Amino acid sequence: MKTLTSKILVSLFTLLTAIGAGAQNRYQTFPLGSGNNFGSVTALNDSGQVLGWWGTNGEAFIIVPGTGWTKNIVKTNGGVLQMNNAATIIGQESPSNRAFSKLWGQPAQLISIYSGVTANAINTAGYIVGTASGEIPPKRQTWVYLMNPQGSTTYIKFPHNSGPPWNEDGNGAEVTGLNNSNQIVGSWDDYSTPRSGFFYDGKKLNITFNMPGAVTTQPTAINDNEEVVGNWIDQNGVQHGFYWNPTAGFSNIDVTGDTAMGLVGINNSSVILGWWQDDNSPMLRHYVTLVNGQPTASIHVPNSLPGGMFATAINNAGQVAGWYATQDYIFRGFLYTPSK
Repeated sequence: MKTLTSKILVSLFTLLTAIGAGAQNRYQTFPLGSGNNFGSVTALNDSGQVLGWWGTNGEAFIIVPGTGWTKNIVKTNGGVLQMNNAATIIGQESPSNRAFSKLWGQPAQLISIYSGVTANAINTAGYIVGTASGEIPPKRQTWVYLMNPQGSTTYIKFPHNSGPPWNEDGNGAEVTGLNNSNQIVGSWDDYSTPRSGFFYDGKKLNITFNMPGAVTTQPTAINDNEEVVGNWIDQNGVQHGFYWNPTAGFSNIDVTGDTAMGLVGINNSSVILGWWQDDNSPMLRHYVTLVNGQPTASIHVPNSLPGGMFATAINNAGQVAGWYATQDYIFRGFLYTPSK
């Protein structure tokens, strides 16, 4: 059992775990495959459109559960795809593994001719953010880029301390969030710097955006109110969640009795999507939404395999999307809509 030193302590007795009569209507599900041939759900926009990839050969799909879907939008490498409210899709195409952007109903356009470029987030205005390494930055260095809809690119450079010859002047960076003010969050490291959070406000780069006392810090999302959530690891190797805003700074988020905590995203109403891990054998993850550090709903698809559900995205309507395995190991996607 981990020691709680949090500013925000959440009591499990407040957790809404009961699924009452009619609650199953809040979950819309759709097939993703079975056995080793199954896909994933990666993104959700404010229209309730769900984005993911199909397991046969990585073709992407967009679906509005209960309405219909479009399959085989573009071939992907099976990695993370993202989209904005206009259903503009970004990701890595297959087989070239190059970053692409695809306007709805139009062919995919390569963001770069180099395979060392990723596309990680896109906002409402169509700005795209990702990382570049290999041919564009110097050897072993990774930069973050911000590209406007016209294709003009700003590069954000990170330190690159020298290490042994195999890691000389090397670094690494990962982008995990972009808001409509073009503020960017993510994490980075180099030979002498453990994984640290970064915050780019459009002009200035903060490379020590870290939870106090953390060994490593990894932001996962930023909303339009400049609120950031993410995860941090303490001296005992235990993962916790954090919340940050420019007024109050960092606050820890945990639930009483958890053995680990992780935060996935935050919407513009300050609703956080996260998970906590129990102390059973085996330890299982449980997904929740939280407001002001307090759980507001338990996300649990009826008849899903214990520990076999993964919530991956939350939108500004409070809907949550993800995927799960049934008791028969059939894989399905889901869209959860909270009660009004």
